[in-house]
Amino acid sequence: MSLPLFKTTFKKNWVLGLIFTLVLMMYSGVMISMFDPASIDNLMKMFELFPPEIMSMLGFAEAFTDMTGYLASWLYGLLMIGFPMVYSIMLGNKLIAKTVDNGSIACLLSTPDSRVKIALTKAIYAIISMIVILGIVFIFNITLSNAMFPGSLDIEAFTNLNITVLLVNITVMAITFFCSCLFSDTKYSIGFGAGIPLAFLLIKMLSGVSDKLDFLTKISIFGWYDPMKIASGEIAMTANIAYIVIAIVLFVAGIMIFKRKRLAV
Repeated sequence: MSLPLFKTTFKKNWVLGLIFTLVLMMYSGVMISMFDPASIDNLMKMFELFPPEIMSMLGFAEAFTDMTGYLASWLYGLLMIGFPMVYSIMLGNKLIAKTVDNGSIACLLSTPDSRVKIALTKAIYAIISMIVILGIVFIFNITLSNAMFPGSLDIEAFTNLNITVLLVNITVMAITFFCSCLFSDTKYSIGFGAGIPLAFLLIKMLSGVSDKLDFLTKISIFGWYDPMKIASGEIAMTANIAYIVIAIVLFVAGIMIFKRKRLAV
């Protein structure tokens, strides 16, 4: 890894990471403040007013009885996937494809750093930035939950939930990074880097419309992620391992592609 390049990448992208961190903290704060242990029944009655297929499609679980389930359903069902996905799409494109498209990659290639070192450094930044963003939100959620509703949050289950959601989002980042390395034109990098994760998300949402479409969960990376099961105490070990393997393969493949591709610089 090149430390100078890592610092430069950080300087160019820290504002983007800060914006998404603050947005996630804002939404998390709103969701936590809306929780009322004394009115869960009323909240569930409001839930029953909407068609179950629509609620399932939007990532909202059918029932919960505590704060951990509430956050898993209303915050970690879709928001903690959707917003980080947008960040991954924007950052992934900027890291490689945009520098090739605008010609600034020539400056990097003129340094003693090899292509592998350049791509590896940017991949490490992508992973660390996602860990930092979701880590800050995780600490914020625990702190605010304990301050407003002491003892209401199952810390162990909530930690497991955040580990899995982190791995999901790192996998999405790996997809966008791979596309950024594969394509030299930003329109293709963004098109495929955004299109593939969005397709997986749409497949996941469609699977919730009907039991007949439940098989779609098996072909979507988001279909392996079940926040309510994790919130109830289950550890998604198989899904976690799958996310780790996919992310490693895509990051390594992206770096190898960037190493061998022809660049017009």
